Amino acid sequence: MAQAQQERPDSSQNELHAVVVTTSRSQAQVEAMPLNTTIVSQEDIQKSSAQTLDQLLRDVPGLNFTGVPAAQTDPTGHQTKMRGMGNAKVLVLLDGVPIHDPFYLTTQWFKVPLSNIERVEIVRGGNSSLWGNMAVAGVINIVSKRPIDNSGEASLSLGFNGTQSASISKDIVLSDTLSVNIAIDKLNSRGYETVPADQMWRYPARQPVNTQDTNMQFTTYFKPNRDLSGYVRIGQHVQDQDISYANGKNLQTDPDISGSFTQKLDEKTAVTATAWAQYLEFEKYNGATCYWQATGSTKCPSSSAVTPAMVNNNIDQYYTQYGSQRYREQGASAIYSTQKDGLLNSMQLGVDYRHLSATDLEYFYGAPTTFNGTPVLASSTYGTAEQTFTGVFAQTKIVPTEALDITLSGRYDSWDNTNRLNTRTMAGAPTVGGAQPSSNTSAFDPSLAARYAFSDELALRGAVYKSFRAPGFNNTTRTYGSPNPTIANPDLTPENLFGREIGLDYNKEGLSLSATYFQYDIQNMIATYSIKGSQYASAPALVQSICGLAFANCGGNTGSASYYTNDQNGQSYGLELIGSWKLNNAWTINGAYTGTVSVLTSKASAVTTPVGVQLAGTPQDVVNLGVTWKPSAPLQTSLQMRYIGSMNIDTTSTAGVAYTQGDITVFDASMQYQFNKNLDLSASVVNLLDTQYSENAYTYNQPWNRTLSMPRTLTLGMKMRF
Repeated sequence: MAQAQQERPDSSQNELHAVVVTTSRSQAQVEAMPLNTTIVSQEDIQKSSAQTLDQLLRDVPGLNFTGVPAAQTDPTGHQTKMRGMGNAKVLVLLDGVPIHDPFYLTTQWFKVPLSNIERVEIVRGGNSSLWGNMAVAGVINIVSKRPIDNSGEASLSLGFNGTQSASISKDIVLSDTLSVNIAIDKLNSRGYETVPADQMWRYPARQPVNTQDTNMQFTTYFKPNRDLSGYVRIGQHVQDQDISYANGKNLQTDPDISGSFTQKLDEKTAVTATAWAQYLEFEKYNGATCYWQATGSTKCPSSSAVTPAMVNNNIDQYYTQYGSQRYREQGASAIYSTQKDGLLNSMQLGVDYRHLSATDLEYFYGAPTTFNGTPVLASSTYGTAEQTFTGVFAQTKIVPTEALDITLSGRYDSWDNTNRLNTRTMAGAPTVGGAQPSSNTSAFDPSLAARYAFSDELALRGAVYKSFRAPGFNNTTRTYGSPNPTIANPDLTPENLFGREIGLDYNKEGLSLSATYFQYDIQNMIATYSIKGSQYASAPALVQSICGLAFANCGGNTGSASYYTNDQNGQSYGLELIGSWKLNNAWTINGAYTGTVSVLTSKASAVTTPVGVQLAGTPQDVVNLGVTWKPSAPLQTSLQMRYIGSMNIDTTSTAGVAYTQGDITVFDASMQYQFNKNLDLSASVVNLLDTQYSENAYTYNQPWNRTLSMPRTLTLGMKMRF
């Protein structure tokens, strides 16, 4: 991976300097980026032991992925975290087009197979001055492969946990002006059990998540003349998951289309326009099981209530929830860019538009009252809304001296919420809730960044910026759960960040070093708090409407409901140290240290997370060390170590007490062998020593809620070119 002015093992400096970081929305090359930037190259992808992109990126300093692959988790929880920040604060793009679930704001990792990626650009730091919503902690842009000849590529891998992946891609160059790429890939994984073995007795008949991801893409690239170029891509994406139980299933079907063209007006001036659309259908069934009890008042005890004495052979499988969600997204952008000589080096002017609409229909069921009986319908909810984002931005680069670059950018965004409805219906009762008022919010996000080159080897960079993240449909539209629901808040306001960072880069004769200090101050962070039935009089209007007088629809006067709020502020700061050393043509060493402190600085009394304590599930210290050995041209081996320092897992159960888990060290290894010019063979092992560990927050005295990261996993693969 290339870090700003750094090179990655086995990448030449010339190759690195040729990379233009498209995330910058200018023609900035990687070595000139004023923000801490990493390029994950094609070679990095080939030699990694990871089988999915989210697991590949977990070794990038500053990114906070766990060792649980996205394919083994519910897509509503696919969070992309950076620099200790929570969900929905990293904008993820595919060739400049957002790839987020429009409802949950999670990343659609199932749409991006490793086989069709040329490189990945990771720019840390607030980028709302260029990209608007969600570019709070940083931006990730995935760059697809481009056709260069009439070649094709097919790959196959087989691994532990019933995991197989296959892909085939064919480039067809019809002429100098027209080429085509056809790509099909499939991932099947029977997965592994994320519940600790000594707690599995609480979950009768539970099985690992079984995932099948299928992607088909047809892309046409055109260049009718030397000044005009672009592409049009049509895709069909399916994720089909069997979730743990007979009645658990997630099915996402997502056709999409995107296109872009660039028109050169002269040698230094161009206009680029991009448009995209997707329509996602999400059918969700949640299942559960219990040991049926012939006697006693509790016939179907939950996993937390079951005791060893209740374990028997009468296992009842039932469903607890059905959800049907539909999302539509349309977006477009246009950028005018010009390069100049002299003090004003470049300028970009742009406009973006994005429209989202969603519906959410859900049914919630209680446990059956007879063995193998029908679950009892408890309630249903319905939500619908539309969001529209429009933004205009400007960026300019000023070069007062040969050594100093100053980049100024600013963006104005408008966020509209319309056609909003949120209702809940208890079984046999009238519908409550109703239409919610429309709203509009605007934001201005500036950025000032600079880079000063002391010499060809040493450079100083720094930046200050402001960013924002608007709440999504999941926070403002979706009410779910029974009898104690989580209720949407249509009045949520955007989260805002003020950030600053300073860094130093050194590069000379195969040695690359980088150090970055960052600090984020976050205002109006979205949190969830609980409202008791006795607090009905002070509850928000929508809570009163949905729960009813004296909380009759939410468990009565002794019941409760959860509600979203902006009533907390936070801070995240830390140090990123990254280096690589190419000893010779055979050996390269790379390493990184990331120290991150992420805490709340203030909160409402109803929010239980304490102030000034490291957030649960966020490690303070992470170290990556890797060695690559290439003894001959056809053979390459890599060994990677990841150290995760002690981490808080629970800070709310006992006032003033933070429960922690110890530090963890995990090793990964891989080997690639080029058998001939048309055939590559590979072998990789994730978690070489089969260390049992987890990286999630959970209640300290409920070990059954601990989620295990990937066990030892061997994968064998081959790639054929034709």
